[in-house]
Amino acid sequence: MDGNPVTIVKDGNLVTIDEDCLCKDDMVVFQAGEVVPADLRLVEAREVETDEFDITGEIMPVVKQIQEEDTFLFRGSRITRGAGKGIVVATGDQTEYGGALKQSWEQDNSRKIRLLKIEYFGLVLLLLPAFAFISSQSENELVVILIFLFVAAVLVGLQNYELFRYWILSTEARRLKRVGIQVRDPLALEQMHEIDTICFDKTGVLTARVLDVRDVYYADAALASNPLLKDGMPFDNTKLACALCHDVFIHEKLDQANPVDRALISFALKNGVNVKQELSQYERIYDKPFDSENRYMACGFKRNEQLYYFAKGDPSIILTLCDRYLTAMGDVSEANFEFWVKIKARVDTINQSGGTAIALAYTLNEHAQPPAAFIFLGLFHLENALQPGARQLIRGVSLEAKRAVLLTGDREETAGRVAVECGIANDSKIVLTGKMIAGMALDEVARQSEYCSVFARLLPSQKRLVITLLQRKDRLVAMVGDGPNDGIALKVADISISFVKNSSPIARRLSRIWINDVGDILRLIEASNRIKTQAEEIHTYRALLLVILLVSVYVWVFTLYYHIKLL
Repeated sequence: MDGNPVTIVKDGNLVTIDEDCLCKDDMVVFQAGEVVPADLRLVEAREVETDEFDITGEIMPVVKQIQEEDTFLFRGSRITRGAGKGIVVATGDQTEYGGALKQSWEQDNSRKIRLLKIEYFGLVLLLLPAFAFISSQSENELVVILIFLFVAAVLVGLQNYELFRYWILSTEARRLKRVGIQVRDPLALEQMHEIDTICFDKTGVLTARVLDVRDVYYADAALASNPLLKDGMPFDNTKLACALCHDVFIHEKLDQANPVDRALISFALKNGVNVKQELSQYERIYDKPFDSENRYMACGFKRNEQLYYFAKGDPSIILTLCDRYLTAMGDVSEANFEFWVKIKARVDTINQSGGTAIALAYTLNEHAQPPAAFIFLGLFHLENALQPGARQLIRGVSLEAKRAVLLTGDREETAGRVAVECGIANDSKIVLTGKMIAGMALDEVARQSEYCSVFARLLPSQKRLVITLLQRKDRLVAMVGDGPNDGIALKVADISISFVKNSSPIARRLSRIWINDVGDILRLIEASNRIKTQAEEIHTYRALLLVILLVSVYVWVFTLYYHIKLL
């Protein structure tokens, strides 16, 4: 078996075949750790979660359940938890991921400049009568011929706009290369000022690839709004919980933690905790790994005969485990209805803003066994923070009379929040999702794309569809993306832009320009504007020089003629 082995159901038995031998309507059996071999329609699921980052760009694992509407698993995504069965609906190049992989990776960026064209010699012919006369009157014909060839070469050169164009583009490309921007196709620079729509992916482009802690909320106060809370027991316990309560057992693999664990560990590090040192000083005595059914994890530690227990997960679950809560001042109070209502309202606010809510709880126990109840510690608001310069970029794009559009596979709430924060959704906060687009006629999608600037839950093929429909409306579209899920969109865009670092091989090879960060897009626009201005100036100067040169030659001829006549 040359390819990846896949388990299917055939005649009631489990059979292992090569991935390349899969056919439509085959029943595939999968489990945690496997990569989905084809686009599947889910028919059976037991706590299934998938990592779809390469397909949709969504950081958090996606829970897959059997619903009234069809649920799909996409080729190239990874099963992170659970097991199930799915019927093959597409294989190979017909899948969403395969559609990106089959794109022609190599771009032909070579341009041939024709130094000589027949039409260039029209003005040269105008010189022949003048030089024929000079030659007949001159005793040194060789000098006359050399002068004629020199003037003819200048005339041909001045007419060759391609030569001047290449020089302008090369000069700007070298200028940009000095600041780390790599222009693979200089023609893209020239086209940039004509672009009227710029489409952006979200994760890795407008936002960071990781989750960050935006706020920490205690039962009666917010840490972010009260810096005085950063001293004392509540904050010390919060930092300790972030440093210890995760699924990473090996110190060296802290960087490989899941996005939530990474965010909390990073929060502890930023607040002065040496996480590896703390892990070495605490003996782990209890562990309850996270699973999608229970939606929380718990762990216990021992240090100097003191036992510490922590729990972390879905706030609605953590609340059921807590009978007390810690106040911002360090007091422990009995959990009551008012407390539950306040926390749940805060969770709803976080979810509606497109963030992720994670709750932490702790307790000190004298017995080496899991506690019966926890003390609610705090609520963390996690989100994809905007990239530095994202707001300035969108503002600059708007000032250049170019429209910004967000194309992402992430949740609609998250897309809406990012669009508002960076300024894309100032005029309209409508979000079109991939599911909506799938149920709409193409004419209606085209009409909506004229007004809607935020698209969420898009598959790679749907990103291409939006760009194509914009182009049919006579829009010139640039696409900025960094992942395999952006490959098709980058391919069809008029200008494709990716990053020198932190971009997938597909995105890099399909892009005509590589930038360092999103702020470099404004540099590209400035460079393109300079190219346009210089081209207009050179066009004017070329015409002026051609007239001056022709007039000078005939003035010289007539001057020489009268000089000879006087002699």
